[in-house]
Amino acid sequence: MNERITHFTIVGGGSAGWLAASLLAASLNRRNDGPDTRITLIESPRVPIVGVGEATTVSSYFTFGLLRLDELDMLKFCDATFKGAVRFRGWDVKPDGTPSDYYHPFDAPEPIFGILPAYHYHKRVAAGGDLPPFAHCMSLLPALMDHARAPRVLEDGPYEGLSNYSYHLDAARLGAYLKEYCTSLGVEHVSDDVTEVRRDERGFVTELELEGRGAHPVQFIIDCSGFNGLILRQAMGEPFIPYGDHLLCDRALAVQLPHRPDTPLESFTTSTALDAGWSWNVPLHSRRGTGYVFSSAFRDDEAAIAEFKEYLGPDAQDAEPRVIPMQIGRLKRGWVNNCLAVGLSAGFVEPLESTSIHLIQVAIRRFIEHLPDQGCDPALVNRYNALTTEMYEDIRDFIAMHYAVSNRPGAFWEAARSDAVVPDRVAERLELWRHKLPGPLDVDVRNPLFTEWSYLYVLFGKGFFDDASLALEAGISDEDFDRFLAQMAAQQKAALARAPDHRALMERIHATETAAWYRPEAETLPVS
Repeated sequence: MNERITHFTIVGGGSAGWLAASLLAASLNRRNDGPDTRITLIESPRVPIVGVGEATTVSSYFTFGLLRLDELDMLKFCDATFKGAVRFRGWDVKPDGTPSDYYHPFDAPEPIFGILPAYHYHKRVAAGGDLPPFAHCMSLLPALMDHARAPRVLEDGPYEGLSNYSYHLDAARLGAYLKEYCTSLGVEHVSDDVTEVRRDERGFVTELELEGRGAHPVQFIIDCSGFNGLILRQAMGEPFIPYGDHLLCDRALAVQLPHRPDTPLESFTTSTALDAGWSWNVPLHSRRGTGYVFSSAFRDDEAAIAEFKEYLGPDAQDAEPRVIPMQIGRLKRGWVNNCLAVGLSAGFVEPLESTSIHLIQVAIRRFIEHLPDQGCDPALVNRYNALTTEMYEDIRDFIAMHYAVSNRPGAFWEAARSDAVVPDRVAERLELWRHKLPGPLDVDVRNPLFTEWSYLYVLFGKGFFDDASLALEAGISDEDFDRFLAQMAAQQKAALARAPDHRALMERIHATETAAWYRPEAETLPVS
């Protein structure tokens, strides 16, 4: 069967469903010469949106540019702010016993004569040199973050930053924003419940029975039904592969709090280590989202709530945190026959590096790269599934590495870095990196979210290389590094001179009359 798919059915709304519909509509219908592909999104009026994730990765910047969203209008509608890094607090302990802080920023410097400047930094520090923290020497962003500056200037063009950036945003509002975008492009929205999934002898989904509208024929179906996994997991029986052996956190508390008076609006996400996991802080324009990701093996809900409220202090006086069970892991296959799972229905990895919305975007973009006809040739399906498995496991391993090299005391932290919990690939990489710094050939993933620089920022931040002996340092020049540091200092100074106060910028954006929220004529786009 080589007939073109002329109708896609999406089950589930929220960020996953409406992002899927947005990318399909923008990619298949906006510039085509033939008839449009039909896209129908069926959303249950009864199922609430989880809406925990409010921080994103740089992939959102690329995706929103691809969709040609008016950036300022999106920021206003979604109560969004800018994000240039993740800041880790208290995940590790310094030799003097005090907790350490470090940044994982979104940008990275160029090599020095073909060698990563991380080697120069390590050589200088090992010789007793007094340098700022690693990320502050390698990136523009920590200097901006320390001064609560935005990585974006209003007068610059859309999706043009002083450096790479992403967003903090209200996930529920993002879904509503993209719903409006999709319906303007002809996506059909159906408010109804799926009561039955019918398949043919090959196992392909042929029809959905809807509670209100009756039979709905299916050519290709995209399952965005969240943790319920209505189509691929429940109706089609695709196995779920848990990651609980390697990532111990399986529950979350979530609460929304007002900003503290007279405090800066941070342009980074914060992750603070607690006794049985970690707390996030995501600053939106009008409020902040915060919560506690923890392991139920080390804290029951009541104890976790008490610990979390004590950590928040007076801010939590009237807070009633929502308890959210987390299914950590992925489906064995995200694409089976004519069904693709996207978002929570496909899998979920502990949200330490804000990867949930990233996984949605990449799933749909990769599916479009492997767009099938109605026969769904196994060559396309198998390739997509291999890439997706690789992506999930790479994210799992990057998150697990944060725990594996932590020296924070406590029963949970000791368990999280035990040999039985740390994935084999993480252990192998860490052993390799005791003798060399992470390089591009060490990240054995195609198109990774976390490059060698992500590993360098985290591992230097944790002091992993403090006692390392690196043979390559015999071939580098102190003079080259002095020149590099001078150039970086000049770039940071210039960026600080241009970068506006983050809160002041957001107030300006909210006071600005923006153009049409969808700009099909826009040509200035970020390039991934």
